[in-house]
Amino acid sequence: MFMVQEALEIFIYVFILAGLILEVIEDVTEKKIWMPVILIELPVLLGVNYWLGKGGILLFAASFGIGGFFYLISVLTKEQIGKGDAFIFCMTGAGLGMMENLLLIYITFLLAFFAAIYLWGIKKVGKKYSMPLMPFVLCAYIVVMGFRFI
Repeated sequence: MFMVQEALEIFIYVFILAGLILEVIEDVTEKKIWMPVILIELPVLLGVNYWLGKGGILLFAASFGIGGFFYLISVLTKEQIGKGDAFIFCMTGAGLGMMENLLLIYITFLLAFFAAIYLWGIKKVGKKYSMPLMPFVLCAYIVVMGFRFI
């Protein structure tokens, strides 16, 4: 049973990584989030975590609570943070759980902040410049997984 649990946890991390890579490609090229990836990953990640015994209210809060919060922010800020990004954080919450998802979000926005400072200070882009968030989510995910497996 222990090997099955380890294999399923690795499946979760690789499954999220694959989804994030697809989303980075879509976000950079098309400036949008590809919803079929989320619609496939979200129930699979929730199901596998429930099967592993990691389900419950905290998993729903990590997924739908955080996703809903960012969706509300998206509406209130007229999509300064896109609605698709809210769905991404919903998906990552379903796979990672509360604490790792919060760490992922923190690192994502920290990396995006440094990129914005560079673009604003060095490249002199204006306030209306928009950058895709998904590359920062992917980089943050790699950092979070690096902390997990060190």
